[in-house]
Amino acid sequence: MFIPISDTNPALRKPYTTYGLIIANFALYLLTYFYNFDLFVFSEDLFRSNPIQAFPSLITHQFLHGSWSHLIFNMLFLYIFGDNMEGSLGRKFFLLFYLGCGAGAALFEVYFDPYFGADGPGLLIGASGSISGVLASYALRYPSAKILTWTFFVLFLKIRAAWFIGIWIATQFLFEILTPQGTTAYIAHIGGFILGLVFYSIYHKYRLSGNS
Repeated sequence: MFIPISDTNPALRKPYTTYGLIIANFALYLLTYFYNFDLFVFSEDLFRSNPIQAFPSLITHQFLHGSWSHLIFNMLFLYIFGDNMEGSLGRKFFLLFYLGCGAGAALFEVYFDPYFGADGPGLLIGASGSISGVLASYALRYPSAKILTWTFFVLFLKIRAAWFIGIWIATQFLFEILTPQGTTAYIAHIGGFILGLVFYSIYHKYRLSGNS
């Protein structure tokens, strides 16, 4: 397992949006101990029967997590990679980018995972799809940045971001192939990553054309 510890890429500005997203995720996780947030969960059944009613959950499901480990790992990735992309994209656009990748990731899970909802109601929670998009954009924007990585719980290595993120997305494909009926929504991870590549490429092309 490859666990990122930090990167060598200083943020261009204070990442207030990234910090706000992290705080919101922790706050919502704690609140789920005391209140019922079923309406915040993305449901395939509801989406297919009433997409307008299900639309808000495309956003809200991104702030719910199933366990402390699920939450902490997602927020660790967001903390390390989100600050730089917020600095690159700007606070407002970064928020739209993040939420857009997460919403699109849920749709990827619905339409491209034949096992999603096959044995149950098809429920989805977590920020993984959103963060997958952030990783994709980071790989395009800062491929040479070094990521201090705890490798297989033994070694600490500095790995180029392009390699680290490339290995990460490759494992998502591998896990999906090996465990197609598992409980982790790897298709959502892959979908968020693809959307991150597309959204950032469009943004980058638009920014360059705007400056020409």
